[in-house]
Amino acid sequence: MIGVTLGVLNPTSVDLNLLVTYIQLPLSVVMAVLFILGLTIGAAIISIQAVRLRWVIRQKTKQNQKLSDQIIQLKKANIEAKESLKKESNALVTLEK
Repeated sequence: MIGVTLGVLNPTSVDLNLLVTYIQLPLSVVMAVLFILGLTIGAAIISIQAVRLRWVIRQKTKQNQKLSDQIIQLKKANIEAKESLKKESNALVTLEK
């Protein structure tokens, strides 16, 4: 709808200087081409950022899993150490009696 409106309201021709040659096109065509070019470049930039962020998320997930496994191992070691201390203290109490 907007494109049709631009085409109707901007029938004048404009000269494009492409460094090598000059092209004369209707203003609406130039605006439409530049709009599509802008959308394409924007989509490419967003896609690159999305891929980069997915990679970062994957790395952080792996790091998080490693840290989670380490926490579980430390908790198990702590429980074993507490049980060992209880046994030793119980053995000392029985020896004192």
